[in-house]
Amino acid sequence: MKKLSFFSLGLALLTLASCSQDDAEQQSMNQPTPITFVSSVAQTRSANTSLQKVQIANGVEVGVFAKSGSAYITNGDNAKLTADGNGSFTGTQLYFPTDGSAVSVTAYAPYSTAFSGKDGEAVAFSVAADQSSDAGYLKSDLLCGAPTGTNSFTKDNPTVALNFAHKLSKLTIKFTLGDNTDVDLKGAVVNIVNTLPTTSLKVSDGTVGDASGSATTIKAVTFASDATTFLASAVIVPQTVSAGSFIQVMLADKMLDAKLNSAATFASGKAYTYNVNISGSGAETKAEIVLGSTVTDWVDDDTELTGDVTEGELPEVTYSPTSFSTPGGNATYENGLYTWTGSTNNLMTIVEFAAGELANYKTLEVTTSNMSEGANWRMGYVLDGGSFTQFTGSPYYSAGKKTVDLTALAASGVDLSKVTKIQMGGNSGSGSIEIVPSGVVLKGNAGSGNNDNTGGDNTGGDSNTLTATFGTPGSNASYSAPTYTWTAGNNNLMSVFEFSNGELANYTTLTFTFSNLVDGPVRMGYYVGSDFTEFGNGYYSAGTKTVDLTALGIDLATVTKIAFGGRSNAGSCDIVATDVILSK
Repeated sequence: MKKLSFFSLGLALLTLASCSQDDAEQQSMNQPTPITFVSSVAQTRSANTSLQKVQIANGVEVGVFAKSGSAYITNGDNAKLTADGNGSFTGTQLYFPTDGSAVSVTAYAPYSTAFSGKDGEAVAFSVAADQSSDAGYLKSDLLCGAPTGTNSFTKDNPTVALNFAHKLSKLTIKFTLGDNTDVDLKGAVVNIVNTLPTTSLKVSDGTVGDASGSATTIKAVTFASDATTFLASAVIVPQTVSAGSFIQVMLADKMLDAKLNSAATFASGKAYTYNVNISGSGAETKAEIVLGSTVTDWVDDDTELTGDVTEGELPEVTYSPTSFSTPGGNATYENGLYTWTGSTNNLMTIVEFAAGELANYKTLEVTTSNMSEGANWRMGYVLDGGSFTQFTGSPYYSAGKKTVDLTALAASGVDLSKVTKIQMGGNSGSGSIEIVPSGVVLKGNAGSGNNDNTGGDNTGGDSNTLTATFGTPGSNASYSAPTYTWTAGNNNLMSVFEFSNGELANYTTLTFTFSNLVDGPVRMGYYVGSDFTEFGNGYYSAGTKTVDLTALGIDLATVTKIAFGGRSNAGSCDIVATDVILSK
């Protein structure tokens, strides 16, 4: 028997239990009645195998549409509320119309500005490629809510109960190791492959669109080095997945490829649990993949799914930076165009490493175009924070795609794990060339070294952290590692993180350490667009400081920069990029 299970959030329009005469007079004067959104469901524990079973999780932002007739009420177009995990919400305050007209309400999560003004349209939604953290999972669990029965409420019948339903498909993967296997899952990465990542949602009626986009890889978990239980969950877009590779386990030296024996259809709002039983060793490693028990917070599905696991080579993974560092004084970089006016002091860092990550890759590919006439450019590396060394063989380049064999560089005696930067620069007296971050690609094998990047963030060997890249400070400050100096209390901010695709939403904590503070304090904060806001603490003395990003009460996906600056009229301190870290 299949059981439909939604989680309900009571949205109550609360009136005072007793009203004074003044209150009664205000009501008669058509003062607006506030709408209060509440939930009485207990908080769930924070683990992505059980998140949002019965309520919206702490910190998840919800979009609410409230209409009178066909028009939005004041603030009723995609109003943003934030769940506190204890049954209440904070955020935009809504009121019933003072003319007494009825209101209809619909809602969805997670919040996105893309839905604004479009509750009656199909709006694109994509699941996260990395769901190994709570943040990635919650960004992918698409929910839609509407009242049961008549969707019409006034201040005279103020209680509105919204039933939220999961709109995508949930996969839970359980691994069992046989007594005769030599497979060790500690530290392994589990990916779901060959699924399309994008769909659409029409909030007004909860309709989900067809799966679209290019087949992608979703990271479900990275098992801890001391793990004893091997379990993970991820959310995928409803679709039919063809027979073949479906679950891949990345070990240190090989990959286990769990394949579906026949096509499998995953339906909206349904959950599927796979039991992957691994037995044998070496070339005789085998496994059985079957549908196991289902969970109760989603619609049960009892479709029989089978498959097997084979051993294969680790697939290729790539990494491309999201931004470049500011070039030397004789060069500029703006809107994809790198321009230099002298053959020295023009280097621009195009990839930076905090923990020896280059040793995980085999090839560097750099694509440029539209180089000015008579110009050429160079590329090389910085070893242990020392001086720049050009790549040998072809140190000067024309426009086009250039490939550097990093394995050959290592064979020549260069310790790739000690390379801290890859840089480019103009070699002629002046010139220009077009280059963008996506045109710089490192390639290697998943599971090699300490790398588990699949692209996107320069997370180094630990996919749960991101190390800072410092930009050029404002005109009233300077930075010469490790010392940051400022000469005025304004226009002295230095960017320490920059985000182009809402990446900060993947992290929960910022930690930074600085020392030797002279005439402090300093400040730290974030940019949304061109607006800078200091973190709540505002001013910092020397030492190690921690910022709880989840407590900021903002949409982290809208943050474009995190910046550091002096607070007094003049001063200095020592700070390095490796001591400024974002954590999941």
